[in-house]
Amino acid sequence: MFAKQRLEFNWCAPVSGDGFYLGLPMWERPPNLEYTVEIFKTAERFGFQQVLIGMGFTHHVMEAWTLATTVLALTINAGAMVAVRPGFYSAPVLAKMAVTLDNISKGRLSLNIVTGGRPMEQAMYGDYLDHDSRYRRTREFMQICRQLWSTTAPFDYEGEFYKLRQTRLETLPVQPSGPLFYFGGASEMAQRVSAEFADVYLMWGETLNQITERMNRMQQLQADIGRKKKMRYGLRINIIARPTQAQARETAKEMLAKVSPEVLAKARATEFPNTRRESVGQSRQCELRGNADKDWYVEPLLWAGISVVRSGAGMAIVGSYQQVAEYLLEYINLGITVFILSGYPHLEECENVGRNVLPLVREGYL
Repeated sequence: MFAKQRLEFNWCAPVSGDGFYLGLPMWERPPNLEYTVEIFKTAERFGFQQVLIGMGFTHHVMEAWTLATTVLALTINAGAMVAVRPGFYSAPVLAKMAVTLDNISKGRLSLNIVTGGRPMEQAMYGDYLDHDSRYRRTREFMQICRQLWSTTAPFDYEGEFYKLRQTRLETLPVQPSGPLFYFGGASEMAQRVSAEFADVYLMWGETLNQITERMNRMQQLQADIGRKKKMRYGLRINIIARPTQAQARETAKEMLAKVSPEVLAKARATEFPNTRRESVGQSRQCELRGNADKDWYVEPLLWAGISVVRSGAGMAIVGSYQQVAEYLLEYINLGITVFILSGYPHLEECENVGRNVLPLVREGYL
């Protein structure tokens, strides 16, 4: 049993577009700065601590770091959790960028470290490392950043991917030891790197039993290396909550109403091409979808319908406000205390979840 900890609820801002209907050739709402700022301000009003700004290059229209920098200058309270790919930045350069933004935002920055799971997308930007090599590079990247954020004294670093001579930063971040690392991955290599350096180990939505198994594995890996600093556990999952379960299920069904029958049939028979990855986490999401019923439910409240048309976090909790709150409390009882939630469209659902679900969760956690 885990000791009771502070709960952290975060939301997401889409960088590819937004809308209610999934699987359209173009999103109903194109992404722009003004819309992202509105999501941040709504998150601030309804009790979310941070907003995740994702990073992709094949479907994501807006670049995460540039967007986050601008949004943080235009908002007051909510933090930005910015997705960063180690292979696309020099570690010392990113460390300095983070110190600058952490100071400008008065400590409202955290990093979602994304190693990358699409070889074709990585190759678009000149990165041809294999899966395990990418994670070894990520380990070095996080190690270098953390050391640069902890001291202004120069140091040398000799690694497989980075060789630095007398590297240093002139100033330190506002946050002691720098922005937090939110990091996940279901492969053995990803879990080992997480056990060493993640402040929050992130998982995509899965069944309670699956989450329990992964957390137990992480506990063992931390014990094996003698980690002293406490790790928190986080869940990235979508929410479809309405006054009644019937209304929520109807909403979920309608979200897929404009997806072609051919795409639905292909998703039922095999992986939809856009979800193919060498990512173990993505494979687990696809496996869950493969075990879903005819309406895409893996369990009565766990819906795989979003994974039909998009990769990444493809599961949603679908139910009444009370049911969704109780399901989140079940994750909390396992030891999950950090949540990155989302819903379509992100602006309206931020208010809906913040107004109608989060108070029930907090009440149940007392």
